[in-house]
Amino acid sequence: MKDVAGTARITFPLSVAVDAAGFESSPFSDFARNNAARHFFAALCTLVSVTEKSPAGRALIRAALIRDVSIGLDPLLEPQTSFYYPLHKRLDLGYQPEAVQNSQKGVSQYLSSFTGGLRRAWQQGRALAPDTGLKPEDFLRYCRAFEADVTAITHMVAWELRGAGPCFFWRHLLAGPDADVAAAFSRTASAHPRHQFDGTALRAAFLQWFQVAERVDASDHLALEMMDMALLAPRLTGAGIGGRPLDHRQLCLLGALPQGGNYLTGMRFRGPQMRRGCDPFNRTHLRHIQRDIEYLSENQESY
Repeated sequence: MKDVAGTARITFPLSVAVDAAGFESSPFSDFARNNAARHFFAALCTLVSVTEKSPAGRALIRAALIRDVSIGLDPLLEPQTSFYYPLHKRLDLGYQPEAVQNSQKGVSQYLSSFTGGLRRAWQQGRALAPDTGLKPEDFLRYCRAFEADVTAITHMVAWELRGAGPCFFWRHLLAGPDADVAAAFSRTASAHPRHQFDGTALRAAFLQWFQVAERVDASDHLALEMMDMALLAPRLTGAGIGGRPLDHRQLCLLGALPQGGNYLTGMRFRGPQMRRGCDPFNRTHLRHIQRDIEYLSENQESY
C-alpha cells in the first residue's frame, strides 16, 4: 500500500487478486478490512476471473503478473478509464465504489478499462509507449495507432468471452460508443472461421477505429496535452522533444500479441483514414507546439 497525503492508497498486487484464496493470510488482509478496499478487491477478483476466460485476456494477465503489476483505485480518474504508471508498475482504474453494481452491466463497465489498461501496460513494458521525442505530427499518428490497438484488443477479449460463455461484455460494447468497431470485428470474424484467430478480425477493428472523427480528435487532444507537458520541463526531458521522425516499423510492432503473432504485420499505414488531419482546434494547438519546439531548438544553449 502507498500513502498519499497521509491516507492509505488502495492498491493490490495483481497476483493477490489472481490467487484470491490466499488473500486472508496475505500481508494485505488487515488493510482489506477497510470497507472500500474490500469492495474494490471483490470487484477486482471478478474482473480477473471473467477476463481469464478469454485466451487473449489470460495472456495479458500472465504478462502483467510477470512484470509484477499492481492494480490501484483512483477515484479522481473518470469512471471506466484507467492509467498506467510504468515507473511504479501500477495500473489505476477510474473506480467509484458506489457506482459498481453486482451485475453484468456493472462488471462490463469496468472490463473495458481493465482490459485496455493491461494492454497499455504490456505495450509500455515493451518500450512502445508514445514518445514525445517524435515530431509532433508523427507523435499524433503514433498515439492514434496506440489507441486503435487498445480498442481492437479490448474487442478481441470481449469476442472470446462471448464464445466462452460470458457474452454480456460483448453486448455492452455493441451498445456503446465503439459499436462500429464491434460490428467490424464481428462481421470479419464471421466471414471465415480462421479470421478470428489469424489477426484479420483484429485488423478490421483496428482500421475501423480511425473511421470516427470524434475518436481521432480525442486522441489528438490528449497527445497534444502530453507534448505540452513535455515542453513545460525541457531541462528534465532533454533536447529531443519533437525532433525524431517516426519509423513505420514501430507502428507494426504495436500489433504483437502476448500469446504470439502480430496482426499488423505487413500493414503500410497509408490509407486515407490513417492520414486524417486534425480538427481546427487541435490544428491550432499543434501549430503552437511546433512553434514552441522551433524556439527551443533555436535557443537550446540558453536552456
